[in-house]
Amino acid sequence: MGYVKKIDKNKFKLIADLGYRGNRRIRKTKNVEAKNEKEAMRLLVLFQEEMKQNKDAYFSEIDSITLNNLYPRWKDNYAKQHYSARSFHDNCTHLEKRFFVGDLQKKKRRLDEQEGELAPSTVHNIYKAFASIMNVAVQWNLIDESPCKNVKLPKLKYEEGTAYSAEQVKLLFERLNNRETAEKRLLVELAVVSAARQGELVAIEEKHLNVENNALLIEQALVNLTDDGIIVKETKGKRKRVVTIPSNIMNDLVTLAAVKKYQLQEAGDEREWKEHFFLFSNEFGKPYRPDSISQWWDRFMKRNPDLPRIRFHDLRHTSATLLIHAGEHPKVIQSRLGHSNITTTMNTYGHLLQETDQRASSHFDKLFDEKSEPPV
Repeated sequence: MGYVKKIDKNKFKLIADLGYRGNRRIRKTKNVEAKNEKEAMRLLVLFQEEMKQNKDAYFSEIDSITLNNLYPRWKDNYAKQHYSARSFHDNCTHLEKRFFVGDLQKKKRRLDEQEGELAPSTVHNIYKAFASIMNVAVQWNLIDESPCKNVKLPKLKYEEGTAYSAEQVKLLFERLNNRETAEKRLLVELAVVSAARQGELVAIEEKHLNVENNALLIEQALVNLTDDGIIVKETKGKRKRVVTIPSNIMNDLVTLAAVKKYQLQEAGDEREWKEHFFLFSNEFGKPYRPDSISQWWDRFMKRNPDLPRIRFHDLRHTSATLLIHAGEHPKVIQSRLGHSNITTTMNTYGHLLQETDQRASSHFDKLFDEKSEPPV
């Protein structure tokens, strides 16, 4: 039986006693307003009944819960409410395809059925998905402690990526201008100057253009989910950012917006995605799939063998690298990339920042060289 505790005038704390889980006594508390202790006791009875019904709603045999019993309840009653669509999809895939961290670094555990071990970052993501379901089990008083506690994970390796030099970027732009459509050329140029991810690029709408300040708001991305198709979601980590871009790129975006607006008017009732106005889309307003950009880029690379072969995502690394070599402050680069903290930026590009710092330091050598010269 629970009890009530007066904490202020007409305010009480309800302490519901839900029995034991192992050797641990389970209690739930709730602060309520009541005229007196008698009314508070009535609220306690209702509160305890509510807790019991919630427990029964999740599980009929609470003492014999298996992971298979827990997973669908976690999925429907927790994960859907707490994760973005992409994170929900990825976490469910991890939990449905493979559960045990100890076996994840063995060969033939990749979902693409290719040979090779899982990357450390993949192991970390799988661990986080499994840890989530175990933490919920603790919250629901199904277990005393998460088995994921103190699990040793492989050390993360930050991908440095491949990047073009300034001269290679000039050659890239020349090839695009001579051999590709204006829209594809603009997409690549924007990737280089903004450092946006490809899902963020194809999610850009007219409303994100600040023409007066040559600024671009990046607040959403498109993702392609297996069951749901293309959806709009917030940017990675729900971090909005504003990046300034060259005026000629902004002018091209404005021109593209005018072309798209005309196409949508012509489309009439056949228009798709009526609640959005994507700049990189077909004549009916349907946005490009993020993966279609990578597929087109692979074909472009094959048609231009004199260009070093890189991924489309490496244009983001190219943007960061050019800024580093230009001497831009790391915090500015972090902001443009949309990294949550400077540590991510330093771990990814620290080797380049160190090279730049060494070149900067070499300028001071001249002072000491002059000082060491014997007087005449």
